[in-house]
Formats: sequence, structure tokens, C-alpha cells
Amino acid sequence: MALPSNYKKNISILPKKFGPEQREELLNQIMDNGTYLPRGVMAEDLDSSFIEFIKKDLEIIIDGEKIPVIFLTLQRWMEFSRTWEFTDKHKDIKIPFITIVRKPDIQPGTDQQGLWNTATRLTYNYFQVPTFDGIRKGVDVYKIPQPTAIDLSYEVRIFCNKMRDLNKMQVKVHQAFRSRQFYISPNGHPMPIVLDSIGDESPISDFENRRFYVQLFDMRLQGYILDSDEFQIIPAKNRSLLTYEINNKISKPIIRIKAEKDTSLITYNLIFKPLSDTVFTTTATFDMKFTTLVGLINITSLIITVNNNIVTTPFIVSIGDEITFTITKPGQLEGRFTLNGNLL
Repeated sequence: MALPSNYKKNISILPKKFGPEQREELLNQIMDNGTYLPRGVMAEDLDSSFIEFIKKDLEIIIDGEKIPVIFLTLQRWMEFSRTWEFTDKHKDIKIPFITIVRKPDIQPGTDQQGLWNTATRLTYNYFQVPTFDGIRKGVDVYKIPQPTAIDLSYEVRIFCNKMRDLNKMQVKVHQAFRSRQFYISPNGHPMPIVLDSIGDESPISDFENRRFYVQLFDMRLQGYILDSDEFQIIPAKNRSLLTYEINNKISKPIIRIKAEKDTSLITYNLIFKPLSDTVFTTTATFDMKFTTLVGLINITSLIITVNNNIVTTPFIVSIGDEITFTITKPGQLEGRFTLNGNLL
């Protein structure tokens, strides 16, 4: 049973991405080689990808057979035709076939909208990769140069005997370039091909010999080259693992007592160093009456107890009483205060 003419063999069930998601997908394709660097791309990579485009995307099948595609550079046609595998029993080339000739003059690229490259061969940060050698943590910076834009011109010709075969090629070409350009991906780098012109080179002067059609398609690949030899990996940051020994010993507060028997004045100066204990207990050596609390520095709270009883100024202590000071302060700051009183 014959299949309908519009029967589709290859149907994609995955939704096509657009916008930022499509750009991210293209970036992943460029890096899809197991490393953090993109794959380099040179002129021979562009040629291979263009030939693949002609063979697959412009594939023509006639009488169940694919039209062979021949890529020519500087070989002479007669030398190539003698060794070509697609010949008949008389060693003549069988028609139809497609030829690709790449012009040797590589032109400056036109895919940058008139903008030029930087004057020097600078490299730019492409990716940062964390590193760890068991001792130090760091970051390696992967750098690549700015790609060099180039234009490669190709002449694609189809040789055929029948107009319907020529029409198949025409339809394939126009469908491929209905959006102005067709994108190929040499080594994962998306690059556009533009159809510049279509010409006819069919021989019409000799009517006695066998007639055949020759259609010319001028195509231009707006690509760029990226030399992988210019890629750089530079260590950027290294962090050593440092250990510190912390002294857990907590210093005691300092108390300075000044007693004047002539005037009966007595002063308690208490100094709490950074990270010192915030509780201090002393024993009264005189009978005293404390009247004022002054000079609080970096002290957010203060509790005074005499023999475990909380007191506030003024208060009286006797010889042998235990006086406890409990403070609250920022641990990294020094706190102090002064108690003034009289001897009894």
C-alpha cells in the first residue's frame, strides 16, 4: 500500500524552546563535550558541517536512491571523474548528482552587523570552576579569545536530466531558506547560511549532444573560527585552610579599692576586660556605706548582692560580708563602673 505524499517520517514530540530558554539550550550544546570549555572550530569544521547540511537537509531521492554529493576543492574535474565510484559500465559519470565547490578566498565576516573585533588578541572570562586539592580551595578561570568572523562562499550545483528532478532541488532549497537563513552547528556553534543567488548553467548551444540541466546555488556561510590552542586556564583564587588555637581561659575582673581614713571616703573601681568573667565576688574588709554608683561604661545591666540579698544604693556592708557583682556587657568590649561610699 502506497503512503500518501505528505506522510512524515520524523516527528519531534519535544516542544521547541524560544527566547532565553533557547539561548541557554544553544550554550549547553556548545559546552556539550565533557569539559568546561567550548569546542574549537576551524575552516575544515565549517566545510564538514556544510557538506552535512547538503547531504541531509537538501537530500534528494530519485527512483529510491539518494543523489550523490561531491565536494570539490582544487582537484581537476577530469581527474576526479576517472576515479569516481558513481559511474556506469562505460565509465561515464551517472546523472543526477550534486557538487559543492568552496571558493578559496575566505572573506571577513559579515555576521557582526558592521562591528569590528578588538585590536589585540585578548582573552575573556568564559567560566569559573571551583577546585580543591585536599588542602586548598580555589577557582580556575577558563578564558577564550574573541572568535574571528569569516564568510565562506560555496557553489552548489545539481546536474540532472529531468525538470522534475530539478524542481525537487528547487523546492528543498526554498524551503530551507524561507526564513532568510538556515542554521548549522559546527562543533556545537550555531552559524547561519544565507542563499545569495540562484543561477542556471544548463548548456544550450549544442543541440546534438545529450541535454541536461545544471542549476547553481550560491550560498554563504556566515561563521567564525575559534582556535582551541588559544584557550587558557588560569588559577584565580586559592584559600588555605587555617587553624586557630583559642585560649578558653576566662580572665577575672579587676577591682581597685581606695580608702581614705582621714576623710572616710572609699571607692570601689571594677574593670571587666573583654571576654572576662561577668560575675565577681569580694569580701568586705571594712564597715562601709555605699551611696552612689557612677561611671558605667559598656554595662547594660548590673546586679549587686550582699550575702545573696539583692541591694541597691545606698546600702551598708559589714566586715566579712560577701559582695557579688553580676553584669551584662558585649563580650568584645571592656566594661567598668565605680561605687562611692564612706567608712563607718
